[in-house]
Amino acid sequence: MTRPDLVLHGGFHKTATSHIQSILARNSKFLKREGVLYVHHRDARKRLTVPVQCNAYNAIGMDWDPKISDEELRRLTSGFFDELLDTGAERIILSDENMAGHCGHCVKRGMLYRWRRKLIEVFAAQFPYAVSEVHLGVRNYADFFASAYVEYLRSVQGQWFVDEPQMRKQVLEVMPSWHNILKSVVTFFPGAKIYVWKYEDFRRIDQKVLANLCGPKVDVAQLKEPKDKNKRPTASGRAVAELLHMIHKDGAKYALEQRVALQEKYPRGPEFGSYDPWLPNERAHLIRIYERDIEDIRANPDLHLLSVGDG
Repeated sequence: MTRPDLVLHGGFHKTATSHIQSILARNSKFLKREGVLYVHHRDARKRLTVPVQCNAYNAIGMDWDPKISDEELRRLTSGFFDELLDTGAERIILSDENMAGHCGHCVKRGMLYRWRRKLIEVFAAQFPYAVSEVHLGVRNYADFFASAYVEYLRSVQGQWFVDEPQMRKQVLEVMPSWHNILKSVVTFFPGAKIYVWKYEDFRRIDQKVLANLCGPKVDVAQLKEPKDKNKRPTASGRAVAELLHMIHKDGAKYALEQRVALQEKYPRGPEFGSYDPWLPNERAHLIRIYERDIEDIRANPDLHLLSVGDG
C-alpha cells in the first residue's frame, strides 16, 4: 500500500487557525472524495496533542495529571495513526494550534511557548513516518500578545492571574522570535517542506495557503466558506479594561466570574474596538523586531515564506 502524505497545520495561535479549521471541516466530505482526509482538530487534539502534552510535561519535571508514560503514549498514538492510515486516503491533514503549547504559556512568561522544544519533539516523534509538509502562520508580536492575553483572560483562574503591566514588561524583556521556534520545527520534522505565512497577509493569500494545505488535486475555489454559527465572540478593548479595573477593585476571583457578562455588555465592533495594551513606542519596537525576524525567516533556505504575489 502506498503511504499517504502526512500534512500538518500546526498553528500558531491567533493566525486564522480556527478559520482554516472551519473551512477544512465544512468541506471534509468534498476533500475525502478528492482523496484528502481532514482530521478534525478536536480529534487531533484529543488523541494526539493532549496525550503528548501529558507525557512531555512530566518529562520536563512538571507534576501533571494524567501521567502518560512513553509506552502508553506510543500505544495511544499508534492506534490513532493506524486508524487514519486504514482509511486509504492519499493525503492526511492534521491541524492543531497547540502543538507548541498554549496561549497561557506565552502570557505567563512573556515568551513564545516556553516548552515548545520538548512539546514539538514529542509531538513529531508520534508520526509513523516522515511528515511531508508543515504549515504555520505567524503574527506581529504586538498583536499576537494582545490577542493571547484576551484568550488567556477567557479561562484563567484567580490564583494564576497575570496583570497587564507584568505581561507587557515580560514581553519587552524577553525579545520573542518566531524564527527560533521555526528552527525547532525544522529540527524535529526533518525533510518536511515548511510553509510559513504572515497573518497580516492572510486575507490576500488565503487561497494559496489552502491550496498548499489541500494539495494539487483539490480545486480550492470549490471550497465553501464556514458558516461560523458557533464562532466565539472576541472581547473588546473596553471589556478587557473593565475586567482589569474590576480585578483591581474587587479581586480576581469575583471579577473573573463577570467576564462573560462584560463581553456581552461591551462586544467588539464599531463602538468598542480591539484590545491594545501597548504604548506607541512599545508597539513600534515590537513591530521592528517582528520585521527583522521575518527577514531572517525569508532568508532561511529550510523555510518557505508565502508572500503576496507568489504564483
